[in-house]
Formats: sequence, C-alpha cells, structure tokens
Amino acid sequence: MQRRNRILHKISIMLLLFSSLNLLSAGQPLSAAAEESAGEAWRYSKQIVIPGQAAYYELYLDPEVYRGAAEDLRDLRIVDNTGKYVPFYRESGEERPEEHNITYSATLVHSAKKGGSTLFDYRITPLAENTDIQGNRLEFKLPAENFLLHVQLLGSYDGVAWEPVAKGDLYAVDGREQNSIELGSTYKFSYYRLVAEKNAADLQFPALTLQHSNRVIKAELFKQQQEAAYEIQEEDKRTEIIIHNDDRLRVSGLQLESSGSFTRRYELYDGEGRVIPVTGTGELYRLDFKDTEITSTAIVPVKASSSPILRIVIHNQDDAPIALSGLKLEYLLDRIVFAADGAQPYRLLYGNAEAAAPQYDIVNFKDYIAGEDRPLARLGAAELQQVPEAAITDTSWFQGRLGFNIVIIAVSLILILFLARKLGRK
Repeated sequence: MQRRNRILHKISIMLLLFSSLNLLSAGQPLSAAAEESAGEAWRYSKQIVIPGQAAYYELYLDPEVYRGAAEDLRDLRIVDNTGKYVPFYRESGEERPEEHNITYSATLVHSAKKGGSTLFDYRITPLAENTDIQGNRLEFKLPAENFLLHVQLLGSYDGVAWEPVAKGDLYAVDGREQNSIELGSTYKFSYYRLVAEKNAADLQFPALTLQHSNRVIKAELFKQQQEAAYEIQEEDKRTEIIIHNDDRLRVSGLQLESSGSFTRRYELYDGEGRVIPVTGTGELYRLDFKDTEITSTAIVPVKASSSPILRIVIHNQDDAPIALSGLKLEYLLDRIVFAADGAQPYRLLYGNAEAAAPQYDIVNFKDYIAGEDRPLARLGAAELQQVPEAAITDTSWFQGRLGFNIVIIAVSLILILFLARKLGRK
C-alpha cells in the first residue's frame, strides 16, 4: 500500500511540474527548429529571382521587407520549392571587421606655374620594395590663410605619362576646411600631380599623404537614397523638421537641399526625444562665392537609426529660416548570402512575430564564401501568404498557445485533486 501511495505521489508531482513548464513557455518565441512543426505562419513572401547557376547567391533587402519584418530581422527565412529552409547569413553596411587603413608618405619632387595655375608633382613612398602602392584618398597640408581653389588630380606610374583621376575643391574659410580629395576608386599610381587652378596667390602645398581604406568602398555597396517624407514647423527662433521613416529603414544620413548663405547649429532626435549623436561639429553651413559654394548640409548619425520618426532642430537665432527646397534620406540595406542547395524557385519569408533568429552553420564559412562567385539575385513583389488573418493576429484564447497551456494546467490540477482524494481515503 505504501509503495502505491509513493507512486501516486510521484505522478502528482510530475503533473504539477509539467503544468508549470507549460505555463512558463507560454508566449515565448519559438525556436527556429520548432517553427515548422508548430505551424507558425509568415505573413509575407517574395520570390527570389536567380541569374544563372552558382553555389552561392547574394541579394539586398528592400524597403518592403523592413516594413513588414521584425525590427531586428530575426524572422527572415529562405525556403526552396519544397518548403525546406535554405541556410543563409546576413551582412550589414555597418559591420566592417575587415577594415584596413594604410597611409603612404610622399615627397614633392617638382612644382611649376602654368597659365595661372600651379602644378605640384609628388612621388609616393612605397611601404616596402616590390610591393604595390594602393590608394583611394589624397590628403594635403593646407596653407595657413583663408583660400578656395578648384583642383585637378592626375596619376602616373613613371612621372612622365599622366592620367586624369579626380576633380574637387580645397579650401580653408573661417575655420572650415577641406583638405582631402576622394579618388573614387583604388589606384596603384606611384606619382600624383595636383593642379591648383587660378592660383593667383601662389599658394603652396608642400606635403601630401596617400590613404587606402576599404571601409569607404565597402560601405557604399549597402547605401541607397530616396526623397524623404517630412514636414516643417517654425517656432521660437528655431526650425523643426519632422522626418517620417514609416518603413523603419536604417537611416545613415540626411542631406538638406537649400539655397542662400547661412551657418546654423542643429541637433538630431528620435521620435522619443532622445538625442542621436552625429559626426562632425553639429553645424550646417552654405557659403556662396562667385563661381562655387562651400557646403556642409549633410547630417550623418554616428550609428544608423531605424526610428520611425526623426527630428532635426535648427537654431536660427534672429536670422530667417533656411530656404529648404528638399531633403534626401540615405539608408543602409542588409545583404543576404545563401547557399543554392535546394529546388528552385526560392522565396524569402518574413513577418512572423513569434519567430526566433535562425542559426545556420554557413555563418562559420563566411571568409571562404567571400572568395566565391556570388551572382546578385533580386527580390520580386511582396505577396501575402495564404494564411487566414485570424491565424496571425486574431487567434482566440482557446486556439492559441496560451489557451492550450491553460487547458493542460486545468486538467493537471483536476488529476492532482483526484489523486489527493484517493490517497486521503486510503
């Protein structure tokens, strides 16, 4: 009899533990492995259009995906024609673990006046013998006085034959300066020539450094730009620009389009009123000259923001508001790299609040895959999955996971009471 009582007691304890575990698990996101068996639904899908045949493909997400997916993109999945999950990993324009910066010194080897312009020739010092010189940016030591010059840059392998490389401006005006020129590509020239046009003041540029950074080149691959949706409010000597980011894009820059000369201080806030740190001095300016202008009207957050509302507050003091003619929004896209090991066509699924972030082995082979040919796939139009709306948002308490757990707990408690009464009678 005692042995029977002990068995019944153990059964009641196990039922109670089972009930507690079910209660604790209610409302928790499903693991990636449990999604298929639990029948969780994705609200949206997009067909992935693949060019040719390859082992790996890459594609960039579009604004529709950010609008419908979870904010951290944990609910992204790729499936093949049979519904099997396809392994992938995600890359971001803000992730640059492979970033390298190299600086080369240079020597001014020749300068001459030519038709009102001044030519400066520099020889780049290689880092070691028999190694290539690679650079994508030139930085100059500027004269001490205020100036503005249009310049041209040429490159040469031997200092004799020259090729045009880039154009730009160098200036120093009231503490604001531009001392570098982006080359737009990586070059292997051993010599560079600076042509300072209309250099009537005979300004000298004795020092130059060549920079090579793959950070700029790689970040550009993830950038897109579009016209921003915004509204302007004028109040208490300040202008407030409210930008609507309904797609929750990862905004990496805002470009104000304006006219006239001005200098203004500004701050950037999110929709909750929190300050968003920005690069630079926190100043907007536009200075008009006879044949050119000096502008700094770009607002660049230190870290891309996906806030649905952004606010720019510009302090006008006693000046008239800036004549704003437009505003462009720059944002970063995420890139998906996936293995083509299933039956075509492939589809991207998203829009599942219950999904957890997947974990695939492919992420451990990123360095190897980076060297493989990865044709660029593209996404088709968004399609609503053939799932009843109630299955996603209006599930009754009884049909949902919480209702199921409540039923299990109730049944367990009834069994425990029944066993307790049986034990009492015995």
